[in-house]
Amino acid sequence: MSSISAMLRNEKRDEDGQGDKMQDKGERKASGGRKRGVPNYQDEEDVELAKIFSQIKPQTARAWKTVVDLYERWCTMTGKPIRDERSVRNRIAKLNQATKVLSDPSTAPTHVRSLHIFDRSARAKRLFNTRDGRMLNIAVDHGIFNDGRFLAGIESMSDVLKILVQLHPNSIQLSPGQAHLLLTASQAAGCPVPALILRCDVSNVYTAKFPCLPFCELQNENIIEEAIRLDAAGVICTLLKLPEDAPGAVEIHKQTVRNVCTLRNSCTKWNMPLIVEVLAVKWNENKDSFVLETDMSITAPLARLACELGGDILKCDPPVNIQDVKTILHVCQPSQVLLRGSDKGDEEGMIEDARKFIEMGAAGLVYGRSIIHHADPAVFTRQILKAIHGD
Repeated sequence: MSSISAMLRNEKRDEDGQGDKMQDKGERKASGGRKRGVPNYQDEEDVELAKIFSQIKPQTARAWKTVVDLYERWCTMTGKPIRDERSVRNRIAKLNQATKVLSDPSTAPTHVRSLHIFDRSARAKRLFNTRDGRMLNIAVDHGIFNDGRFLAGIESMSDVLKILVQLHPNSIQLSPGQAHLLLTASQAAGCPVPALILRCDVSNVYTAKFPCLPFCELQNENIIEEAIRLDAAGVICTLLKLPEDAPGAVEIHKQTVRNVCTLRNSCTKWNMPLIVEVLAVKWNENKDSFVLETDMSITAPLARLACELGGDILKCDPPVNIQDVKTILHVCQPSQVLLRGSDKGDEEGMIEDARKFIEMGAAGLVYGRSIIHHADPAVFTRQILKAIHGD
């Protein structure tokens, strides 16, 4: 019996509210003011002003007028009160160490430097913790890939989601047929509804034996409208690269590029954040199914392609050499990068990797079966949340 099922039998004993207490503690700490010397990136006006200031770098009266004009234009579009030049200068001056960080954005954390998705989309702000701009995403869309191996522990999605929402992730990833259960599960558990990330494609390349006719297609041509109806805060599709000698490798790559481009067009129209899952695979030893590709000369260019095609957020597999995370983050700018949580056998190693990924600049982490199959999902998730968001 899966560990999630075991939790369902004993969920009453875990109603001590520790997750809520941790959330409340974080909110109280966030509302108590920012640390000395750190700009307040939580305030959307400060974020916009930081972006304009770093672009213009005003040194003359004319340059300052440009800053004010751009800022007024943004205020008009968003309904914010318009400020004169003196107020704008004072606002910048009051940001802690603003003259240092705003004039040199490289001194800011990597996940804060790429602010464009927060500026463009209110939905994106639901995906990430507003205090630190980071995310824990729990993926539970495995059933859509039509392989019985992926169903262990998620047979009853209503029960599984009732457990997962109590772990307080920032987002949960689901397919269209199961997404409506997120709201009902949250209501049943008495918990806030996590942001929904909707899986938009379906593929048969994840099966135990490689199919004769591989495919990866969008589920329907109006999937973004479905995402809006379901109140999704983001959508996700896969950019695939198979071994060159795999049957249909070129066509699969072409299909997934087309999927990303199609979604990009629809996401722009509806202001929906687009997440691209970057996945390169290679043959296993028996050459009858795939394992993850670890060659950075293949994975890094594929991640860059996802960025070039317009992915707002990229989900990437962690490289074997943890230092190569920096390479992935560098080539993918300005897209935000989520890393799949490591699946090391020991729990301490997984949590330590989570800390390192965040310290290197990842915008968040994605876990699925590592949480679902854990002996104590609540405790493990709290440790991961601490690694991502701090105390």
